[in-house]
Amino acid sequence: MGSWRVDGAAIRAPLCSPPAQESPAMLFARLAALTLMLLSTSGLTARAQEDYPFTGEWECDGAPFVFTSTTYSIGDDTYNVQEVQEGTDGSYSLFLSDEVYIYLSGITADTLDFSSSESDRTLSCRRY
Repeated sequence: MGSWRVDGAAIRAPLCSPPAQESPAMLFARLAALTLMLLSTSGLTARAQEDYPFTGEWECDGAPFVFTSTTYSIGDDTYNVQEVQEGTDGSYSLFLSDEVYIYLSGITADTLDFSSSESDRTLSCRRY
């Protein structure tokens, strides 16, 4: 057993005893509460991530685009979104990699403008 000295007086470490055995019902209740807490937290996080004004299906200059908080799709090609940043003007930058990003601006309930770091062209989009 360890001991320490404080102002010349010896202080002994308290004895540690194993935790008391919990009843199976109490253990089950604790696990159920923890599971519910984790499920509700993950559900809120997923919903919060989907609450961007750009999420959904869009038609951009004749092409089908789909935006979620985690992916961007055009036709059959899907790209992972690594990060979403909101601008002070209500625009959003969706980073697909360190060098490639999408810029969404002028976002309303039914329209948005799409541009990409890969092109100098801006597309006008309408929500399906």
